[in-house]
Amino acid sequence: MAEERGKESYIPYYFGVEIEGIQTAQFSKCEGLEAETYIYEVEEGGLNSNTHKFIGRTRFPNIILERGVTETNDLYKWHKSTTMSDNKIERKDGSIVMYDGTGKEIKRWNFFRALPCRWVGPRLGKDVHGIAIERIEIAHEGIEIDDSGA
Repeated sequence: MAEERGKESYIPYYFGVEIEGIQTAQFSKCEGLEAETYIYEVEEGGLNSNTHKFIGRTRFPNIILERGVTETNDLYKWHKSTTMSDNKIERKDGSIVMYDGTGKEIKRWNFFRALPCRWVGPRLGKDVHGIAIERIEIAHEGIEIDDSGA
């Protein structure tokens, strides 16, 4: 029996991050590829059983990226120049790109007008096991799925 096209599942840890003007290493974890729309309810007057639901604003949670510490500090520099200096704020567009096992692009999540809002360095000490991990949190104004490269 032939498998239907488009029904495959993909391994979620083959992905990369592209942010305009910033060369980044591969990340080990990505969270926040979400869009959440507020739904509000209005009760109909005189009828206790009728409630109408309406769409409110859509919000986009921050994207959180984690990776092992590398020699590259481009994301920290972007965070520092945006949040801790008098420089002009640099909003950037970017993409989270998912690949299959052969390195072919499967899907792309594009985010827009992004700002770094939090950088977390690695935990250090004797009780820490594994590799040193850094994290950057990016606020943005929208996300779209682009699977045209698939």
